[in-house]
Amino acid sequence: MIELLYSKYYSQLISFCHSVSRNQAFAEDVVQETFLRALANSDILNELPEYKCRAWLYRTAKNIMIDNARKMAKCPEPEEETISEDDHSRITVQMMCMQLPENERTLFRLRYFGGYNAAELGKMFDMPSATVRTKLASARAKLKKMLNET
Repeated sequence: MIELLYSKYYSQLISFCHSVSRNQAFAEDVVQETFLRALANSDILNELPEYKCRAWLYRTAKNIMIDNARKMAKCPEPEEETISEDDHSRITVQMMCMQLPENERTLFRLRYFGGYNAAELGKMFDMPSATVRTKLASARAKLKKMLNET
């Protein structure tokens, strides 16, 4: 069953992951990890109809991308040796972000430091883009309040 799923859905999963991440190498890594997990769960997948297997593959790929985004959001970028005024501002904002709730912090970092838009983040976190924009507005308001207090 895994061979059939691989032959039918490999290129579709690559396209899906690439459309979300805009990074071909990352998309290929996600799909590879998805099929490794499929192999590990082949006993379950062999009992499911094909349409449910397809849904399982897409959900697994999406979850891998979300996990990766969360890991990236938790790991601050290494500082460069030459620090400009913009870098100080960025570092200040990142430090202030640590005081935000985790979901707002993750969305804020991916939006403003990762370059994702609200629609892409909505797909990654399985929520409407309007909800993402609302959470981002809340995060900005909290950061602005923190900045005014200092």
